Amino acid sequence: MKLHLRLALAAGIAAATSVLAVLGVAYYVVCRRAESVVGEIGRWQSEFGWPFAAVAAGGLVLAAGFGWVAAGASLRPLSTLTQTAGRIAVTRDLGLRITVARDDEIGRLAASFNTMLDALERSAKAQKRLVADASHELRTPLTAVRTNAELLVRGDVPEGERAEVGRAVVSGLEELTHLVADLVELARDEEPAALVEEVRLDELVLRQVDRAAAHWPSTTFSCAVEPTPVRGVADRLARAVANLLDNAAKYGPARGQVEVSLRSGVLEVRDHGPGIPAADLPYVFDRFYRAPGARARPGSGLGLAIVRQVVDSHGGTVLASSATGGGTLVRLVLPVGS
Repeated sequence: MKLHLRLALAAGIAAATSVLAVLGVAYYVVCRRAESVVGEIGRWQSEFGWPFAAVAAGGLVLAAGFGWVAAGASLRPLSTLTQTAGRIAVTRDLGLRITVARDDEIGRLAASFNTMLDALERSAKAQKRLVADASHELRTPLTAVRTNAELLVRGDVPEGERAEVGRAVVSGLEELTHLVADLVELARDEEPAALVEEVRLDELVLRQVDRAAAHWPSTTFSCAVEPTPVRGVADRLARAVANLLDNAAKYGPARGQVEVSLRSGVLEVRDHGPGIPAADLPYVFDRFYRAPGARARPGSGLGLAIVRQVVDSHGGTVLASSATGGGTLVRLVLPVGS
């Protein structure tokens, strides 16, 4: 049975029960008051019984009718929601919304449905942008690797240049490997609750500083940290910190210094490089964004985008700014656990 009909019947039965109860009590009182007229009781019962029954039946019909109308008005938003969901399933148009014109449970349900559609639309647009940007970024290294590989296969490369072309192929494959790994990292969604645990951020930062110092031997890393427990996923936080350190070392001067500090959940990484132009600062955490001065350097432009994604998923913030005296300062803030 449809919900509309069930609600109408329930309203009708409830109203009719009330009417019958009132009429029954009235009928009983009238008959009791007429007990003194013994000879007239039968006639009174005959005369009063049928009108009471007719009024009760009419009340039942009217209650059912009003219940049907009221149920239809109450369920109209649910019908609209169902139709909208059906249209979205057929057309895949996540831009459709339900007009919310009431402030009750059904109105709140419609508002929640619209909120869900907002989130789905943002997610779908982000996925489309990621795929479009990734296809564009993959095209250049793939073309270079394919061209060099074809030259080697055809034997069109002079003997003295084969080693150089081979190194170019390996370098291109390494770039593709890093790019694919970064894309996989960006494709990850919110952190699974089962992986979230208490992490000593200070110990994690020290480990990543040691790793960066080994990977960038010409760069000096100075580190000052204090005990900082946070709630999060250790490997994801490690990836974010590593990206910050690598970015600072890569864009800092040769034999330069990277200063790292961690206090009260605030991680600061400062380099002494040329810095980032003020016009580019708002975009450095965007996917595939590379400032004009950094486009000649190797990299995919995804390192800082991964940092922002990790920080956002942990409920934190990250901001890049020009450091006093030159260079770039990146400040990463995470909620501190107990």
